[in-house]
Amino acid sequence: MNKKLHCLECHREIEGNNFFFIDGQPVCYHCLFGDVESISMYPIGKVSENTSEGISRIDLFPYQRKFMYRLNEEERITVIYYLHEINSITSIFRRGKNSNGKEVGVFASHTPHRTSRIAVSEVSLDCISGVSIYVRGLDAFVNSPVLDIKGGRAGTKWL
Repeated sequence: MNKKLHCLECHREIEGNNFFFIDGQPVCYHCLFGDVESISMYPIGKVSENTSEGISRIDLFPYQRKFMYRLNEEERITVIYYLHEINSITSIFRRGKNSNGKEVGVFASHTPHRTSRIAVSEVSLDCISGVSIYVRGLDAFVNSPVLDIKGGRAGTKWL
């Protein structure tokens, strides 16, 4: 028996996976994002490994090699990735380990539980081997799609 889900906000039946659980209740994409047209994004690679030593391996797709020119000269890079395993969000919570910090909303935190599912991490570049990039400080799940990589320091103005 399939139980039909209805949006908490508009009470319409939810079709497919076009919803998030917000504070434990289903909310449809229409209520979350309005009438905007969805956009398409394509990954350039994925996070393939996270070691116990804190090193992550990002494997780019082979064609991306041509865009890696002089990336090895950077000490730090910014990795933009997709939070593919997130499907529930708590709108207000206590941040910090053991949830003992300040009470905040999603936009005032670094929580991965967010409606955009986009995450950004500034990481230390350890080394590059072929199309594999080894970094420290990446807070991503294995198999997270990588959307972009930017060299230079965070806050740099791009022209």
